[in-house]
Amino acid sequence: MLQALGRFLIDGERQMPWHAVLTTMLAVVVPVIAAVAIFGSPGAAVFIAAMPAHLAAKQSGIYAATGVTLMTSMGGVLALGSLVLSLQVAAILSVITAIGFRHGLATPCLRALFTWTVFTGPVLPEDQKALILALSIAAIFWSVGVTWAMGHAADAAQDDASSPEYSLLFGAALGVGLVLSVWVGNTFFGAHGFWFPLTFAVLWIPPFGELFSRTAKRSLGTVAGVAVALGLAFVVEEVVLRAAIAILALPLAFRILPRSSVAFVTLLTVAVIEALSLVSDVERLAFERVYSMAAAALMAVVLGVIALWILRRIDPEAIETLKSPDPEADHSVAARPGAPERTERDALAGR
Repeated sequence: MLQALGRFLIDGERQMPWHAVLTTMLAVVVPVIAAVAIFGSPGAAVFIAAMPAHLAAKQSGIYAATGVTLMTSMGGVLALGSLVLSLQVAAILSVITAIGFRHGLATPCLRALFTWTVFTGPVLPEDQKALILALSIAAIFWSVGVTWAMGHAADAAQDDASSPEYSLLFGAALGVGLVLSVWVGNTFFGAHGFWFPLTFAVLWIPPFGELFSRTAKRSLGTVAGVAVALGLAFVVEEVVLRAAIAILALPLAFRILPRSSVAFVTLLTVAVIEALSLVSDVERLAFERVYSMAAAALMAVVLGVIALWILRRIDPEAIETLKSPDPEADHSVAARPGAPERTERDALAGR
């Protein structure tokens, strides 16, 4: 029992090196603080662009990161202030993400997609689109530049390319879920309804074989983070101290991420709620976060079950690509029986 609990809570032995934590802070947190201090609420766009740009650059390199985040930033500005356009852009970005699945870019695409969901809520002013896009573009180039300069570009494990059936099926499930979650979030979840599609997109980040266990871990981390944030709200009233807690929680969250995703989500939830509590009621934020997490998790699990059921019938071998990476095995499309050889020309072309 205790061993099973330990395996659930602990993902590995190592922690993120402090140099990598510093890189994340310089690439993401520092420009956000500067932009919000100078431009006010439009400065939040810097976080929406800088975070996925940094994470994508770490995994897939600066070129893929720049392309993916420029695309979602432009899609975000287009969707800003319009539910109809938000739904249309969600569908289009899901198609593009499915293409990313096919070519081993699932993780950077989904990381850009989950921050894109913030554009579907009223967080950013819809009458300052030009400024928001300019800040987003500047944030992308700053973030990938810092990541490259600090030596962390393309230093994470790559996703395998997936089969056409796998890409089509999970792209369709993602599209249906994302469009529904954007509509539900805007219709039923109030001013912070973007948390519903954001949570849904986060749960779909690979490896997909861990969808159900990851959903449980992130749900537990969210509840724990909300409990901690509410406890802090009762004992900390000063605005400066709340801001300090939010800033300090972020590097600790990234530091512990490789060791425990539950602890990471807990600290990240504390940071987000404490930061947003500077402009909103903390109790309302906390409960919105919990029930949006629960609803999004339920939808992700249902769609995941349906997708796996269909995939098992149309291409049982593709189920292997859903497993966690195995250093002793190759589950990529190229390794499957009968797959065409991947030539040097294909590699140069990115195929």
